[in-house]
Amino acid sequence: KNQDAIILVVNRPFRPFQTGSDADLAFAVVVLASYFTTFSVMQTTSLGPLLWMISLGVAYIAVGIYGYAFVIRSGSTNLYLVYFTVQLLLGGLIIYLGKGVGYNAMVLLPLAGQSVVLLPRNLRMIVNAGMILTYGIAMNPLANTWAMVWAGLPLFLAGQIFIVVFTQMAVNEEKARSEVEDLVQELEAVNHRLREYAMQVEELAITKERNRLAREIHDGLGHYLTTIHMQIQAARAVMQRDPKKASDALGAAQSQSQEALLDVRRSVAALRDLPGNSLSLQEEIARMLRGCENSGVHSDLKIIGDPRMFSPQAMLTVYRAAQEAINNTVKHAHAYRVLVTLDYTKPDQLNLVIEDDGVGAENIEGGFGLMGIRERVHFLNGQVSIKTGPGSGFRLEVCIPG
Repeated sequence: KNQDAIILVVNRPFRPFQTGSDADLAFAVVVLASYFTTFSVMQTTSLGPLLWMISLGVAYIAVGIYGYAFVIRSGSTNLYLVYFTVQLLLGGLIIYLGKGVGYNAMVLLPLAGQSVVLLPRNLRMIVNAGMILTYGIAMNPLANTWAMVWAGLPLFLAGQIFIVVFTQMAVNEEKARSEVEDLVQELEAVNHRLREYAMQVEELAITKERNRLAREIHDGLGHYLTTIHMQIQAARAVMQRDPKKASDALGAAQSQSQEALLDVRRSVAALRDLPGNSLSLQEEIARMLRGCENSGVHSDLKIIGDPRMFSPQAMLTVYRAAQEAINNTVKHAHAYRVLVTLDYTKPDQLNLVIEDDGVGAENIEGGFGLMGIRERVHFLNGQVSIKTGPGSGFRLEVCIPG
């Protein structure tokens, strides 16, 4: 968007800038000065031509001020050309009636400046050529020969070129200032949008981090607290009739609390970019399955292919998925057996399959645990497949690209 805005400024079509009262005053002063030099040099003239000259001068100034203001507001190139045609006719008649004396011809010079302001280069050249032609046509009957016209032409050309050059400089400066102002406004708008985008990115980052921490708490500490709760419940249930079994359950709860503490420390270490523990993925899952045995669920771990390292994010995702599925099996499935399979046979993929023979479920939507698994796996461009039903057990498959 930024680049488009800049290109728009650079390639902006020709547009005349507005002139103020100072330009109108300068126009009137030049015309009046031309009249003053003409009247001061003229020897005698009849009343009729004198009145015509005054009338034409008033009309020339009026059109040069009010007509110019009208056409510049209209923005019509055709009206610009009509304006210059009228002014050239009036100026030519003034030069002719003034008999070309003094600096009478400089009455045309303000049109040179106005042509720079109003017209693009090609039409500007035509209008300035028309000024020279008007000067020649008006002076030729007075001078009787073209030689005398050519003698006065250099001075007229010098004034014309001087006005064109310096007016062009003023126009260029005005256009540059306008472009800079446009760029400043566009940059301010872009900066405002960038600030909004930065705030949105910050909010998204905060939301993403909150979701990640929520998954870590649910998949890690939540798993251990659930197991500890179940062990304590079992101990209380058999405390009176079987103290030894109650003691074993409390010992398992204590062991789980220690593992929970280790898991919290690992999570803190991961947040601080410290290395985690040295256990492999299959060793971590085997340790989780030993907790299943303490809860009365028989477990098996099957490794297919040669175990190898994947990215830390992939290994953590598989670990958390296994942790959530095993925790659900122990807590909800009423299963007799759970089987965990780690498949390394595909060179660019790691597959995790967890199956139990429990009661299954009719609705698996809405749980934070499974939602967290999906978010983790989809973040790594992996796939999650869940198959379950009432009385048909539960099967979770996670595929992570390597």
